Formats: sequence, C-alpha cells, structure tokens
Amino acid sequence: MEFSDEPRSWVEEARSRIKRIEDLSPKDRLDMVYGIGLCCSTLAKSMQGWMQWIGNLSLKDFDQLELEEIFGIIKKATVQLMELDIDKTEKYEQSHGLRQKAPNQNRLVS
Repeated sequence: MEFSDEPRSWVEEARSRIKRIEDLSPKDRLDMVYGIGLCCSTLAKSMQGWMQWIGNLSLKDFDQLELEEIFGIIKKATVQLMELDIDKTEKYEQSHGLRQKAPNQNRLVS
C-alpha cells in the first residue's frame, strides 16, 4: 500500500468504500455489525456532503432532469431507510418493554 501526503478526493474515497462494502461477506453477527457500521458511516459522510452542497447552493449547477434524478433516488432510499428504522425501533422497544413517550404538549419549543 502506498502512502501519500495528498488527501484522496471524495470520489476516490467513495469508490473505495463502495468496493469495501460490496466485498463484505459477513460470517457472523460481529461481521454484520461491522458492515452495518461501515454502511451507515459511508451514508452519513455522503449526506453531510449533500447538505454542504445544498447549503452553498452548488445544486443550482444541475439541470432540472439531473435534480429530478437526484431527488427520486434520495427520496426512495430515505423512505426505505426510515421504514427500516421505524420497524426495527418498534421491535426493539417492544422486546425491551419500552414505550415511546408521547410528545410533551406543554413545551414551547420542540
């Protein structure tokens, strides 16, 4: 492995992460937890980048069709991940005797 003082671009890092994720073949629960963590950290870093692009208006450089494609893919992935989150959170809470607290109606700020 070569080491360089020059940082890799996000595209290079993203491609490397994708390859690592695609090459994963978990053998046990610990391997699966590692894989979930790698996937989540990769998504978090990507989403942080998207939020920076939104914040500094870089998305203005994309045309209507590109924005429609970006929105469609991110929307679908978000809904799927949030449905997974809700499902697993509910199952976890039920199995641990936890109940989601109702929002405090007396709060002035959420």
